[in-house]
Amino acid sequence: MKVFIAFVFLALVGAGCKQKVISGPELKKKLIETMQDHLDKTAQPGVQFQVKDVNYFPEAKTKSYTCDFQVHMRTANVDTVGTMRAIISNDFKTVDRTR
Repeated sequence: MKVFIAFVFLALVGAGCKQKVISGPELKKKLIETMQDHLDKTAQPGVQFQVKDVNYFPEAKTKSYTCDFQVHMRTANVDTVGTMRAIISNDFKTVDRTR
């Protein structure tokens, strides 16, 4: 009986620790938030970025998302919209800008 209770307890703990899989609008929002945080942390002084939209493709082999972001950039002399490409890990902790 003790073994059964221990097994059930471990199964519940293991199931509770599993990362929630998100998709659709939630995933799009999370990718935009992740890129916005990355740009805010790495921006030069006086440069402001606002991520407007994202197109993404999940990469199962590398467990990441390849993303194309539409970004509005403002400085004292420049106000423009452009595209940035980045690879974001499935856990949303790593952002590697490729373009």
